[in-house]
Amino acid sequence: MIVVKVGGSLLSEAEQVMNVLRQYNVLIVPGGGVFADTVRKIYSENKISDEAAHKMAVLGMHQYGLYLSDLSGVAVTDKIEETWGPRIILPLEIIERSDLPASWNVTSDTIAGYIAKTTGLSSFIKLTDVEGIIIDGKIAESIAAGKLLNTTTCLDKSLPAYLQTWKMDCRVLSGRTENNIRRALEGDPVGTLVTGGK
Repeated sequence: MIVVKVGGSLLSEAEQVMNVLRQYNVLIVPGGGVFADTVRKIYSENKISDEAAHKMAVLGMHQYGLYLSDLSGVAVTDKIEETWGPRIILPLEIIERSDLPASWNVTSDTIAGYIAKTTGLSSFIKLTDVEGIIIDGKIAESIAAGKLLNTTTCLDKSLPAYLQTWKMDCRVLSGRTENNIRRALEGDPVGTLVTGGK
């Protein structure tokens, strides 16, 4: 099984992305996208706690997951133990049982890493709207997670540190082309490999 995070930035390409993913043994972690962005706006304009905002943003992942399921016919689940074949994970219960903090630095990227770790995997794939991690104006083929600490990239702010702690890799690539997705799922070096534990 491969854990694949489908970024909310791929909303308009979601049907194409899911047409590829449903052909593989994948556990799909939905991003928050516009659903989490709405929560972020409410949080910035109103007095709600970090805990409530975090739970609401994770529920935004659920909404995107239901959208992806409706487009593709891929079933949803909230239990990792029941996953085989393509499934979309709705992670609220899993995250509530975890020790991940309720923070805007812990978004669907870190949640996807946590889910991959929980399944016993040492890597996961992040599909997004960029080709990889850009360093000095170029897409890096590979970069150690430690070099991304306190750096703004397409990864959430907490993920590089967690990749180090969990000794986990994350392959970051554009999900806008089917060939990219297939290559990544089949183990080809596409996009950027962010290596942990080094």
